[in-house]
Parts: sequence; C-alpha cells; structure tokens
Amino acid sequence: MGVDFIREQSGKPWRKRWDKGLDRFKSPGLFDVQFSNKQRIVTADLNGGSNLKAGDQVVVQCDGKAVIVCSGHRQVGAIHGSPADVRAAIKGCGGVALGTVERVGLFGNNAELSIR
Repeated sequence: MGVDFIREQSGKPWRKRWDKGLDRFKSPGLFDVQFSNKQRIVTADLNGGSNLKAGDQVVVQCDGKAVIVCSGHRQVGAIHGSPADVRAAIKGCGGVALGTVERVGLFGNNAELSIR
C-alpha cells in the first residue's frame, strides 16, 4: 500500500495523457484572427459631439473609398485622404481594423489614431 499501489491505480502518467496536446493547442483554429504588427498613425476628423479621449479604442472601417471611424455602433469621424497602404491594410483585415486614440486635438475636432 505504498508507491506501487499509487502507480497501479493512477493510470497513465500526466505527460502521456497530454501527449501532443500542446501541439494541438498551438495549431490555428477557426476563430484565430491575425492582426498586422505594423502600426500606422493617421489623423481623423471627428464629428461634432464625439467625446473621445486618449487611450479609447475605436473601429476603423473601409466604406468604399472612404474610411470611417466608429465607437460602438455610432460613427464618430472619418479619415479623409487616407494613404493607399492604410486602405489596403484595412481591406486585408476584412475591411475592419482596431484603432487606438493617441491624441485628441485642442478643440476636439480631430484625433490621431494608431491602427494595427
């Protein structure tokens, strides 16, 4: 009733139970989203009444040639004259990218967004 009993009753060792489990965990799954590590900073013109502050996360969407900025379910601004590589990067992520407000202008009518 010592170590021999424990070894007989416990079954396979822990390592063998999880054999290749770590490999299965590392393999890509259905809901994996790949974001680009390259960070781009653009200036967005904000709509009146939007109260964004530094550190807020926004959604940046390509809507044809226009790029719009949304917070929740409402549009809070737009990026006019966005570079072609920014539009291509957003379209490459399915037309939607995550942005973070870096700075808001003095009068609250524009903001600098970092887009990943």
